[in-house]
Amino acid sequence: MRITFSNFVSKIVTLITLSVSLVVLTGVNPAHAVLIDFDDIKHIPADDMFPHFSDHPLTDQYIGQGLLIDGGFLVGESLLDGSNDNRLLGSNFLLLSFVGTLPTTVSMYISAAFDQAVFLNAFGEDGWFAQQQTSGYAGPYNDTPYTDNQLVSFYSPTGISAISLEAFYGLRTGAIVDNLNYDYATSVSEPSLLILLMCGLLMIMLSCVKRADFAVFRK
Repeated sequence: MRITFSNFVSKIVTLITLSVSLVVLTGVNPAHAVLIDFDDIKHIPADDMFPHFSDHPLTDQYIGQGLLIDGGFLVGESLLDGSNDNRLLGSNFLLLSFVGTLPTTVSMYISAAFDQAVFLNAFGEDGWFAQQQTSGYAGPYNDTPYTDNQLVSFYSPTGISAISLEAFYGLRTGAIVDNLNYDYATSVSEPSLLILLMCGLLMIMLSCVKRADFAVFRK
């Protein structure tokens, strides 16, 4: 089999193109999820004789996982096997803020003190975009049977920056959050300018070689 110069160049171009594709694919950041069940922190009341819901505020304990909490407290207990059974108790206004890369999906299980409804508002980079209400008492004309651990979820392709939670009665304690889960969408890093230039030059080279071979063939 006679190997022409164009065939040789074509093979080189193919190998380089595959290499460039591999470099580009390594820039793909796979989707990943974060689950916070609040059981990783041991709840220690300030006074064993007179425990109070506000003994253990939660603020930046989960900053390493991209979460800040405002108006929330850790409540729960230590079990006999040494594990913890904790939840996040909100005051009359609880704010969950996401820092760094923003998640595109956020879900959580919601309960409430005094069987009341909880109103959740979600915010993105452009401001407010969605509201949800859990079942429970929210006035004589908005009363639905209360249930514990109601699953609530939000989605935004551009990212979720914060979620606020307010209970109907507006008391010192309101929403109760457990199993907070948020997902980050797959993102693809833009290829560098050098890689784009290499691809362009290789395509031009291949085109020129093919034209040269065609001219020789016609002679």
